[in-house]
Amino acid sequence: MTLAHGAPQQPAPFLVSLSNIHATQHHVVTPGGTWPIAEVNVSTADQTQVTTHTPAWAIVMVVLFIWFFLLSLLFLLARESRIAGYITVTVWGPGGQSYVENIPVADEVQRMDVFNRVTYLQSLIGQERHRLGR
Repeated sequence: MTLAHGAPQQPAPFLVSLSNIHATQHHVVTPGGTWPIAEVNVSTADQTQVTTHTPAWAIVMVVLFIWFFLLSLLFLLARESRIAGYITVTVWGPGGQSYVENIPVADEVQRMDVFNRVTYLQSLIGQERHRLGR
């Protein structure tokens, strides 16, 4: 089986995706347009909120053991943190065009994953600019 010389090539694979923002080796693809990766800038804004509260298990332990040990009140010192909100990722293309994506975040792992993906996208931009001598 042979391929014809005029056969269409496979599209480049996405190396990193941030919701609706995708990047290949040479382009950034968004619903707002496709731009050469060396001509874009990416920034983030962390819009998450961290709240702390006493977990339910600590309150249950206090109620169960209050009659036996007054030290059970120390369970009330236990705290849990919750993260809620979103991270705004902005991609600026050539000619003043831009695309903004709000990525929802429910825990610290998701938050760090978004920042790591943005860092990787910024490194792809830097590599392409270095390759082109810009």
